[in-house]
Amino acid sequence: MFGQSMTREEGNRYVPPTGGPIGACSSMTDVDDIPGEWRKTRFEYRVWGKHRKARKLLAELASSETTESLEDCYLLVEDAAWNAKVRDSTLKIKHLVSEEKGFEEWASGRYKAAEDVPTPFDAIFEALNLDRPQKGKRYSIERAVKDLKDLKDLDVRPVFVTKERVRYRIGSLLAEVTDIEIVDTEEVLHTLSIEGDDLDELAALRKKLGLKKEPNIAVHQAIDEAS
Repeated sequence: MFGQSMTREEGNRYVPPTGGPIGACSSMTDVDDIPGEWRKTRFEYRVWGKHRKARKLLAELASSETTESLEDCYLLVEDAAWNAKVRDSTLKIKHLVSEEKGFEEWASGRYKAAEDVPTPFDAIFEALNLDRPQKGKRYSIERAVKDLKDLKDLDVRPVFVTKERVRYRIGSLLAEVTDIEIVDTEEVLHTLSIEGDDLDELAALRKKLGLKKEPNIAVHQAIDEAS
C-alpha cells in the first residue's frame, strides 16, 4: 500500500491521513503546460462520511437529479496531483492545477493514444494495452492488470472500485453523493462533493451545507488510504 492506513470515520467526519507518499501533491502545473487535450478546469470540494443533513439538503436544493452505477480501476501513483482511472476501457486523467479558498482546481482529459498521454501514464497506457479498444479489439482492464507483471516497475497500483452515485444540479453548480465499494474488501466509503466555476457560489453552498470545516480530499487519495 502506498500510504499509511486510512484513519476511519469519526461519526460522520472523515479524518484525513497524516502521511503516505500519495498524500503529497508535488507537481501542480499550469493546464497549458500539460500535454494532451484537456477540458475546461473546474473547482471541486469533496468531503468524506455520510453527512446525512448535507445529503438531504442537496436533494432539496437541486433542480435535477440523476443516478448511476459505475465500475472504475484507479491507477494510483506517488504524486497525488495526478488522479487517473480506467472507466469503460478509456483512460481518464485529472491533474491538480491550483488551490483557492480551500477548493481544488482540476483539469481533466480522456486519452486514446499513448503518444498523447502525460508522463507517467504514457508507459502505463502502453503496458495495459489501452489502445486495443480504439482499434476495435476486445479488451478487459481486469485481464490486462492480471496479466501485467511489471506493475512495481511502473510505480503504479491498480485498485478496482464500484460506485453508486447520485448527481445533482444546483443552479450553475454540480454536486454528487457517492458510495464507493473497494472490490475484494469490505471497505465502503461515503463521499459528497460540489464543483463548478464560480468560487463565490461554491463557497456559499459549502457554508449552507455546513461543510466549511471539513477537509477537502480527492477520491484517489481516500481510496489509496483505504485499500
